[in-house]
Amino acid sequence: MKTLDISIAGIALRLECAEEAFLTDLVQERYGAFLLAHVEQPHIRVLLRPKPSPPTRARMESVKVRQAEGGWRFVYDTFVADVTPEAERAEVDCLRSVYAVDSFLRTLLALYLPQRGGVMVHASAVRHEHRGYVFAGRSGAGKSTVARILSGEAEVLSDELVALRRLPGGWYAYGTPFWGDFARAGVNLSAPLRAICLLQHAKEPRLERLSRRDALTGVLQCSLQFAEGPQVAEWMLNVVSALVQDVAVHRLRFPPSIEFWEVVLKGV
Repeated sequence: MKTLDISIAGIALRLECAEEAFLTDLVQERYGAFLLAHVEQPHIRVLLRPKPSPPTRARMESVKVRQAEGGWRFVYDTFVADVTPEAERAEVDCLRSVYAVDSFLRTLLALYLPQRGGVMVHASAVRHEHRGYVFAGRSGAGKSTVARILSGEAEVLSDELVALRRLPGGWYAYGTPFWGDFARAGVNLSAPLRAICLLQHAKEPRLERLSRRDALTGVLQCSLQFAEGPQVAEWMLNVVSALVQDVAVHRLRFPPSIEFWEVVLKGV
């Protein structure tokens, strides 16, 4: 069995697979910037069993995650996985494609992080003067537009999914390998989280700080989670409640121009 160690949001993942060539493809096409020196005890171990055809004939718009005996069952067009209760180990039958592994890892981290003081958010993020700025929104909100505009002004961490984690020193934003229309690989960097901006298209830039209640609702709506049930809901509510208590959340009305960036820097 061959292994590949990567780090996403400071979480060490060991990917195991009998096909070394498949692991090489993963590095070359997606995870090269996230390679990790060998570690004795990774946080998550993932056994990959790639196949030439999808492991299920299901036609699904999104991943289905449900509790099963001994943990969780993930089902999607391109993979079927059995995951332990705390998402620390997974066995994955998947289509032999980087996209299948990418989709699985997004879903896995969305379940793993809220159990440990973190959350995956639909957002773009940049690091500017050692501070992290997150621009959150669902599809079409302008995440990739923000990334393109700010690519010459700051380091773009991601334009699609950003990991937010609460550490002893406060909240941090992490780049991920999960990108969107910006079509540029994320970077394995992090920064102390300065502010979260919920995106809304407008003709003129305007920044408005939200109440804690509105901030909680807005960030929850932008959070990535496929699993359901009262336990998962409690994890999500607890971690996002702590996030919006500690970090300022704003509504950012922005035009597709650099003008909004000066408003953000002055307003947060």
